[in-house]
Amino acid sequence: MNPFVSRFGRNSWIISLSAMSLALGLMLSMAWLTAETRESRFNQLPFDLRTRITASTLDFETEYVKVQRELKTVRDSLAEIREENTKLQNAVADQTKSTKVLNEGLQELKAYAGLTEVEGPGVMITLKDSEKEAPPGFSSSEVAIHDIDVLKVVNELWNAGAEAVSVNNLRIGPRTNFRCVGSVILVDRVQIASPVVIRAIGDAKTLLGAMNLPLSVLAELRSFDASMATVQEVDRMRLPAFSGSTKSTSMRVVEPKS
Repeated sequence: MNPFVSRFGRNSWIISLSAMSLALGLMLSMAWLTAETRESRFNQLPFDLRTRITASTLDFETEYVKVQRELKTVRDSLAEIREENTKLQNAVADQTKSTKVLNEGLQELKAYAGLTEVEGPGVMITLKDSEKEAPPGFSSSEVAIHDIDVLKVVNELWNAGAEAVSVNNLRIGPRTNFRCVGSVILVDRVQIASPVVIRAIGDAKTLLGAMNLPLSVLAELRSFDASMATVQEVDRMRLPAFSGSTKSTSMRVVEPKS
């Protein structure tokens, strides 16, 4: 039997207490170094060493103050940049809204002038020469479709509220003209012939009713041959953009007065 094992085993708390006391003594001795003690020991150092330490401390304090000032300047500049960035973002947002409004207005004007492709409900009218023989006293040209017939139908469609019209897939613009050259109809110098298909976008019921009025152009054509003029309602159709010239040689836009 080992006597040391038995002794230290029963009194192990003595060892722990001794270790704690030693550590506490070291901590107290270190805590005893007050500011006065540090100053006293600093004064015991050689003059040259104290001078260098003092100069280094002053340089460090000066540099620290300088760094703090520069940091404040950077923070102030960052705050200004953030504020300016917010202003720019708001300005871009406002400009985007204005641009959107202007673009929507431009698209509406282009559609009104026939310069853009459009789609919607409406009616489709087909005009074609009669296959019947001309009655006595009438020439064959009098039972054929002419430019005046097309023009009258287009005008009636506009009067009935049509928003867009095309003739044989040619979009009708503000300055579109119709003219006959022999048996050929010219639409803005583009030749078309029977059958002439006129499509109009608008309120289909209203347009259909206007075209079927007793004294309408279609009624006049149907009075000789019902097959010369037919009209039907269309749920959705697409009309092309105006393909003619939009260049003006004499007209100039009037500048607004300041």
